[in-house]
Amino acid sequence: MAPVIETEGLTRLYAPQRGIEDLNLSIPRGEIFGYLGPNGAGKTTTIRLLMGYIRARKGQLRLFGENAGAGSVALRRRIGYLPGELGFHEAFTGDRALRFYEKLSGVPAVHRDWLCTQLRFTPSDRRRRIGVYSKGMKQKLGIIQALQHDPELLILDEPTTGLDPLVQEAFYDILHELRDRGKTIFFSSHVLAEVQRLCDRVGVVKDARLVLNTTMSEMANRADRLLWVKLKESESNGSIVEAGNVPPIAKARFIRATGGGWLLYLAAPQDSARIVNELARLQPLDFRFEPAVEEAFLKLYGVTLKNRSVESR
Repeated sequence: MAPVIETEGLTRLYAPQRGIEDLNLSIPRGEIFGYLGPNGAGKTTTIRLLMGYIRARKGQLRLFGENAGAGSVALRRRIGYLPGELGFHEAFTGDRALRFYEKLSGVPAVHRDWLCTQLRFTPSDRRRRIGVYSKGMKQKLGIIQALQHDPELLILDEPTTGLDPLVQEAFYDILHELRDRGKTIFFSSHVLAEVQRLCDRVGVVKDARLVLNTTMSEMANRADRLLWVKLKESESNGSIVEAGNVPPIAKARFIRATGGGWLLYLAAPQDSARIVNELARLQPLDFRFEPAVEEAFLKLYGVTLKNRSVESR
């Protein structure tokens, strides 16, 4: 079966390191693919190319195994799209906007009621004018219009912007259910925890080039380990650090005291077993390892653990 999204050498540059260059992707049916990168890295350019809003200068783009360069209406009907900047007609009610987009797509809105229920978008909300909606309400409306016609491919640009935590949870459940039904989901995000939770595979773009394309499990396996150690010697570790008495632990590198008696170390994954054995001599009250997946992502952006805040867990 052909990949749902396939690009070969896809290029559209506006200036050196602006746009996207030599993009090679293959995203199969039934996968959630997270697309990350700093502002200006090329995420929006990629999405506009996928949607057919702009043309590549070179390279190939295929959707559902078909050449997507022409941006055919038939292909567009199989896609649900949520833009990063919503531009609804503010005199419309929510209901009128959803009916408008249904007619525009040419496909019945079979999931509209289900989505409204899941996202807590009530009949009263739907009867109100969009001009009085909050940012979160507009985002809900945007998500519903993108998914209501049961598309095979979802292309979502920063989909959780403005959503409150409860609605975010409901949205995550929706994406997992759609993925389990065989839908393919391509979304950009700046929320690393969101990507870790949702994605099967992730791509990172920087300076117009894809610098990482891997599964989340591979990313976790390769990432360094964060080691959190809580010592019994003191309720506050400030005095320990000030006195220079931070205990060395095998090949783990001390990063900082994080408050509440916790010390933070960083270690290579292959050293984990040796470190656990050495922890016995410290007699800690508690300790835990976790893959430093977020740190691995940030390292690609040029941000390291030393120059950002890390709180106790």
